[in-house]
Amino acid sequence: MIRRVTAPALFPPPSYSHVSVVEAGTRLAFLAGAVPLTADGELVGPGDPVRQAEQVIANLREQLRAVGSDLEHVLVTEVYVVADEPATLSEVWKVVEASGLSRGPHSSTLLGVSCLGYTGQLVEITATAAVPDRAERRSATSAEPEPAERRPVADTVVLRRAGTADAGAAADVWLRSFATALPTVGRAHSDDEVRAYFRDVVVPSRETWVADTDGDVVGLMVLGDDELSQLYLAPDWRGRGLGDRFVALAKERRPQGLTLWTFQVNAPAHRFYERHGFVAAEYTDGSGNEEREPDVRYVWRP
Repeated sequence: MIRRVTAPALFPPPSYSHVSVVEAGTRLAFLAGAVPLTADGELVGPGDPVRQAEQVIANLREQLRAVGSDLEHVLVTEVYVVADEPATLSEVWKVVEASGLSRGPHSSTLLGVSCLGYTGQLVEITATAAVPDRAERRSATSAEPEPAERRPVADTVVLRRAGTADAGAAADVWLRSFATALPTVGRAHSDDEVRAYFRDVVVPSRETWVADTDGDVVGLMVLGDDELSQLYLAPDWRGRGLGDRFVALAKERRPQGLTLWTFQVNAPAHRFYERHGFVAAEYTDGSGNEEREPDVRYVWRP
């Protein structure tokens, strides 16, 4: 549906294409400029063009989602930055480059301007995107659908620090959750290796929390210095508010901010974390993780 072209007679562009071509009959969406405002109209990152760029990318993603598209289907963008030095433009471009826009890569123009529409606004991105048909959208997302019903979490569920006796149950939740949510991702370790890792490393030496309902462990969360390194729920406890409680706890424990990694194929996780204010800051080809699966780093800042 989309063909990206780099003209061989021109200087190779960094993380964008010279031309994007779409087939006849492709639906197109013409997006108004994405701006660095929250849903309540508050400016994000005053004086910080990088933070504003991160919020603009997150808002652009929401605009695309509203019409059934995504960053990978963007054809062309114009990136406007209030700046008089190329270095500032380069910093903003790094955010664009780290986003899903670079996976096309789309065609883009980067501009320094004197001012933008909102007081304190430093970044804005306009875009034109292809809107994939339903079959293509289904094939691009995880095989795991979101739950059809959202039942409230039972009052008996308690979030508490994990003890030595919880290691086995926590590992079992991890194994079941991984198999259900990520059926296309190859695991790097056997079941026994995962259980040993939880027993010998995770529970004894990491800040590990479990969700306990009447003595049964149905979820787990592991925190690092500023990282939400693991959050897994038993499959039948997804969509019942338990993940929301874990994230709220993580923000309470790390009020200075959080980072996390998730796989690019895990679209439900992207939607979940973005709903909680996390912004995609970096996409990689997966060479840095054990599964060698393309991943994305999310950041939350208070």
